[in-house]
Amino acid sequence: MRWIRGPLPALAGMAVLAMGLLAVTPRTGRAAEVKSSAATLTVTEEEPVAAPTQGATLYLGIETRAQDSRSAQSDAQQSLERLRQGLRSAGVPAGDVKVQAYRIGALQRSQQGEGYIVVQNVVARIAKADRLGTAIDAAVASGATMVQGTADQYQAPSVSERASAVAAAVRAARSDAQAIASALQEPLGRPQVVSVHMRHLTAPGPSYAMLVQVTFAR
Repeated sequence: MRWIRGPLPALAGMAVLAMGLLAVTPRTGRAAEVKSSAATLTVTEEEPVAAPTQGATLYLGIETRAQDSRSAQSDAQQSLERLRQGLRSAGVPAGDVKVQAYRIGALQRSQQGEGYIVVQNVVARIAKADRLGTAIDAAVASGATMVQGTADQYQAPSVSERASAVAAAVRAARSDAQAIASALQEPLGRPQVVSVHMRHLTAPGPSYAMLVQVTFAR
């Protein structure tokens, strides 16, 4: 956390002239900033919102080998069909399972004998992220030789989730303001201005945060 004393900005993005620095024990997962003037004390708090995931993507690989190229391709097609059937049993429609890349090549003598190898890269869309584990189990049981899954769709936080995050940020803002005022041995007045914004995060973890700024009279 950074606590900066200086003129109160008209907008959060305006530059602030630093006049002092006061360290406060940070809170996990929350960003905070305090700006002070002779008449006001402004506290900015950011509270993460744990937005639930909505869907996922499953990246799969199938590898087949045979003595001749025609047999290798036929075996590859059968392997793909087994994979699709296995995923279908896990609730993944056939239309959501697509071949992203297809490669065939001749094996060298040093690569466990002669013949041909076919490698297929398959992408499966999972409608609900909580079904990802079931889909992975089905893919492995159906012959997938490479499996990697990732949750990649996030729902926007609900009204109640946003309200809870805002309430937590406001409580933290008041607590920080009281701590700052006490450390400066100055009185803390009533809130004068409160602004709330929802911010989308790109880092791993919660995909949204509620940004709350409260300006107290001094």
